[in-house]
Amino acid sequence: MKKLLTRSITGALFVAVMVFSILWSNVLLFNVLLVFTCIALYEYRDILWQNDIHLPMALFYTISLLVYFLLSAVSLYLPFRFIMLVAVCLMLLFPVAALFRRKDGEEAFRDLGYLYTAVVWIVLPFSLLNFFPIAGLNGSGAGLQSGRWLLLAFFLTIWANDTFAYCVGSMVGRHPFFERISPKKTWEGTIGGGLLTLVLSGFYMLFFPQIPFRLPQWLGFALIVVVFGTLGDLVESLFKRRMGVKDSGSLLPGHGGVLDRFDSSLLAAPFALLYVITINML
Repeated sequence: MKKLLTRSITGALFVAVMVFSILWSNVLLFNVLLVFTCIALYEYRDILWQNDIHLPMALFYTISLLVYFLLSAVSLYLPFRFIMLVAVCLMLLFPVAALFRRKDGEEAFRDLGYLYTAVVWIVLPFSLLNFFPIAGLNGSGAGLQSGRWLLLAFFLTIWANDTFAYCVGSMVGRHPFFERISPKKTWEGTIGGGLLTLVLSGFYMLFFPQIPFRLPQWLGFALIVVVFGTLGDLVESLFKRRMGVKDSGSLLPGHGGVLDRFDSSLLAAPFALLYVITINML
């Protein structure tokens, strides 16, 4: 009972922070996501250290955060092609840095893989969340405000799918979904959670009238988020199982770390964003 209460309070505070930052301003959202990015990178580095994998930390943090700043800056209308080119150049410094490390080639390239994984799996998705307010909706005349509501709809879908999957799995779950990676997940919970989330998305036209989506578009949006959100959860479970840890951190009592809380969002965000932009182009 105490654990459930702690989890509920932590979850409510987390939701409040995200909703407030999304609806208040793009600048606040940028900074809140920057804080979460830094914490997630720290958790990632800490897990690697527990497994005796020591990355060049100055380079790791410097380039990762520069990539976040540069890609997020595109959402503030800075030149896109120039920013992308600078970000790519920065990422290409990772293999150059391997030349100056006192490790053999195999170890150096192993570390290179972990460095790139941090940028691709953590930094890029967090930075792309800043793109939702300008995710092509301006072209429809909906404006930035509708983009903020779209990001809120994205997180609502993630949270609903997690909650429904947990509840259904707890009540009727019998058959493991991906036993070698996440033994507690069941087919019943995964499918039931996804279907209930799709049903919920059918009411998004009422919840989010600011967004010019019809019912089929909302169902497609929810389906993308459910599928890739579930895969994102499994990806983080695979990483933690490989590294021999239960949670990525302890910042959020009852939930684990920031990576645990954003695991579904990190993989789902780029695909949901691609879907929204594609819809707007049609």
